[in-house]
Amino acid sequence: MAGIATIFQSIPFYLSEAFALLTILSAIPVYTAARTNPVSGALSYVITVILLLFVSPHEALMFLFTNGVVGLSLGSTSYFKLNKILSVGGSSVIQTIFLCILNYGLDISIFGIKIPGTIIIQLILILGSTMGYNFAYQAFADFIYKRIKTSGITDIGANEKK
Repeated sequence: MAGIATIFQSIPFYLSEAFALLTILSAIPVYTAARTNPVSGALSYVITVILLLFVSPHEALMFLFTNGVVGLSLGSTSYFKLNKILSVGGSSVIQTIFLCILNYGLDISIFGIKIPGTIIIQLILILGSTMGYNFAYQAFADFIYKRIKTSGITDIGANEKK
């Protein structure tokens, strides 16, 4: 799973920044691993970051604070069968914290522009955008997971918590 996530996250490095949108797919392998077993998801997350450090430290940093967090948090909450609102809410808070570290701690603009308003307004904007993103990504990741599970290609989900 970590190898697949590394490939997806490395797309802008190997092809060009024009393909940066495809990096959102790097969360799917981590989500799949975490949904099957959160420890496997955490290992996939860490190993992906390590592999990406060899390819591009910038992409490793982006994965560490963005796509990896989304895959790990949404997959883990799905494993524990939390309802969708709690799952998306919890994942959004976690992602907001990580994005704030990226935006304010490391001074890397997360939206490409300076976020307007006071710090409270900025946090509300970040949390609101992560909630919308995580809600959509949860639906997308669930769809992909169920397709993989029912394809018969792999035994993924065989040990899934019932």
